[in-house]
Amino acid sequence: MSLRPNRLVVAVVAVVAMIAAIAAPATAPVPVAASERSSVGASDRGPTIRGHVTIGDSAVEGATVELFVAGATAGTSTLLSSATTDRHGRFRVDVAGSVADSDVLYATSRGGSADDVAIPDAVELAASLGDLRRGRTAINEMTTVAAGYSLAQFAVAGVIGGPAPGLQNAALMPRNLVEPARGDPARFLTQYPNGTSTETFATFNSLASIITGCALGANDCEAFLDAATDAWGVRPETTWQAMTLLPTNPSGDAPGVFAQVPVDPEFTPVRASETAAWVIALRFYGNGRQFNGPGNVAFDEQGRVWANNNATWSRQPSRVCPGTELFLLDPYERRQPMETFTGGGLNGAGFGISIDQQNHVWVGNFGFTGSECRAAPPTSNSVSEFGLDGAPISGADGYLDGPLSWPQGVKPDVAGNIWIANCGNDSVVVYPDGDHSRSVVAGTGIPKAFDVAQNAQGSVFATSNGGDQVFGFASDGSPLPGSPFGGPDTFSKPLGAASDSLGNVWVSNSGIIDIPCSSGESLEAPALDLLPLLHGTIVRVGPDGSTERFDGAGMTVPWGIAVDGDDNLWVANFAGRRLSHLCGARASTCPAGEAGHEISPADGGYGFDGLQRNTGVQVDPSGNVWLTNNWIAVPVQTDPFGDGLVVYLGMAAPVKAPLIGTPQQP
Repeated sequence: MSLRPNRLVVAVVAVVAMIAAIAAPATAPVPVAASERSSVGASDRGPTIRGHVTIGDSAVEGATVELFVAGATAGTSTLLSSATTDRHGRFRVDVAGSVADSDVLYATSRGGSADDVAIPDAVELAASLGDLRRGRTAINEMTTVAAGYSLAQFAVAGVIGGPAPGLQNAALMPRNLVEPARGDPARFLTQYPNGTSTETFATFNSLASIITGCALGANDCEAFLDAATDAWGVRPETTWQAMTLLPTNPSGDAPGVFAQVPVDPEFTPVRASETAAWVIALRFYGNGRQFNGPGNVAFDEQGRVWANNNATWSRQPSRVCPGTELFLLDPYERRQPMETFTGGGLNGAGFGISIDQQNHVWVGNFGFTGSECRAAPPTSNSVSEFGLDGAPISGADGYLDGPLSWPQGVKPDVAGNIWIANCGNDSVVVYPDGDHSRSVVAGTGIPKAFDVAQNAQGSVFATSNGGDQVFGFASDGSPLPGSPFGGPDTFSKPLGAASDSLGNVWVSNSGIIDIPCSSGESLEAPALDLLPLLHGTIVRVGPDGSTERFDGAGMTVPWGIAVDGDDNLWVANFAGRRLSHLCGARASTCPAGEAGHEISPADGGYGFDGLQRNTGVQVDPSGNVWLTNNWIAVPVQTDPFGDGLVVYLGMAAPVKAPLIGTPQQP
């Protein structure tokens, strides 16, 4: 169970059927029991899946394997078939002929024995089969960890269900961690930019070894299940349930989890020291010669990841020039294909990227470039528009109407208008219905306008990085009464903005980042040496312009900010290599019940050594949190730009994509 009590299922049992309903109590609801899952008859038999169950290097004999199709809501599923493993750990289960192509399959295994040692009841293994309909699958400790972290936001007491496309994508994410037929670590997990270059492989092995220890008596499994208890006090009954709860409360009892890594672990390498949060994060960097300063990400209706690029990649820093590529990453397809699109006036994209109601991708061309680029300097005065197929819609120079000047945040509102924050001329420009030829200047005198966000009432707020304020506009572009709001006592070099479903807009205070908005300014790298020593804050801006500031959660120079489907907050930090997590304004979805209460640790957030300097952060429909590695940890003047994207698996309440206006649950 996660920080999402509104999505959990309260079971109501009739004589032979289960009726599940989504509820929103202030306390954790009753989970769905395994015995309440329905099943299909043998007359509906279809393809066959064969597999094997192992613990460590040993086959599990006599285990009960059950094959399920995930339901349409969290915590609902249908039992398709079951089997008992033979002395080699092998099994065969049948897929019902009525199973649709879009259905998600998963399997669990309990009981049996390995090398004549009985497997305790608390040891439950699982594997996400995703779209597998025939062929082979493995069920072991590694498949259990991979499926648990990937499907965490769709699990209730280990029962899986949820809406498309988030569920379908989440069910395929384990293939980036485990090779499904053999149950061995996937190459993507074991090789650069992951592998031993980050802590994730060791974290993954540690969790898998804990399960082995539970099976073979090499640790205190009851103590592990205690440590895996979620933030609402729900204790997992099995190791499979534990792996679905840990991502939702990774820092709950981190030392308690670490204490159960066996002294002689089954899988290596394992963590050599404690971690403040048991997160599994993966790095995506294409072929290693593409990303160079991604500023932000956006998700299309299929849940695929779109990212912009500050600069071009080059082996020679002197040739690092404005970014002219737009990337589309599908992390759920085999080998994580990434398409590259050009044209449309792309020219040194900045922080602004979004997808509108027409599924068109918008990018703001801020004009980033390397300090020694020999090409003509970027114009810094346009936005670009692309179709979902990657074809440019805007012309070779992009859209210049506005006027635009060093644009950053670019976002659609619920009426189809495109709002653009212009850092260079201190303005906000609106393209009504996305029509650049009808551009309207909604506001001027906004010092270094950086980002925009629309609240639930339809008002739009713009952050002023150079003015320590936010400016508010009605949906027609007219100023809100009392605008601008706040001042130096509330805001400090604000950057990102995101709205929640309750009418608030949340703003990140960097505290130090003064965005360069002309060719005569620069963000000097030497000043960044002090960033790890600095703390940051966020501010809640109410519908009436009232403000309230919060700190903690490990925030260090906050930049981007995102709101998840439970209205809780996720903050990207430009320093410190950590992700911050705080309670939003909806008390029922936070254990503390207080807006702004820190959830991630105060002394380091959700740290990950694969992070660099992060700007953008967004939550996808599968409950994953994505960040952009925008600058390298120790920047150099000629090419300070970072090299890709990072995803934290299964930690946030999913958000419907594309994100337009306020976040909605899928």
